[in-house]
Amino acid sequence: MRVSELRLARLRDFNPDQGCITLQGAKNHKDRIVPLHPLLTARCIELKKKIHSSSPEDEYFFMIRPGQPMPLVNVYRNFRRYLENAGIPHTGRGPRVHDFRHTYCVNLLRKWTDEGKDLMAYLPYMKTMLGHEGFEGTAYYLKLTAERFPYIKECLKSSFPDLIKEVSVNEQEFY
Repeated sequence: MRVSELRLARLRDFNPDQGCITLQGAKNHKDRIVPLHPLLTARCIELKKKIHSSSPEDEYFFMIRPGQPMPLVNVYRNFRRYLENAGIPHTGRGPRVHDFRHTYCVNLLRKWTDEGKDLMAYLPYMKTMLGHEGFEGTAYYLKLTAERFPYIKECLKSSFPDLIKEVSVNEQEFY
């Protein structure tokens, strides 16, 4: 999920029985259902009981005060505080909250490859979960994964031969 999608989720969007969150009017004004890991579902149930025992269903799941969603600046400040408490340095390049989205995709793609899944059949699921309109946005994760895990590059080449092209690098150029 994108940070903005999560912080704007309301109590009614969380379905503990199915272990998912329905994003209403997310990017490109589309709705989508995002599955949650069972442990995360359990934590959301705990949070809802603790904070929202008497809240109406249209209340924001993550709020600063009733009727007001948590601002992005609070999300980023909290994230930096968590990094500091964990002894993880934050540089101007990261880690960033959005990096969790990238990590999820890379790990999911690696898992599918390790399991011998047909990427042509599975990648539309990733595209839908991420809320991408076209395949181009999802292709970014494929390139990122291929850089990190060369053995996945070979699997991707069989399904997407033109996706990852070899480039000759001039060490004098800076990107």
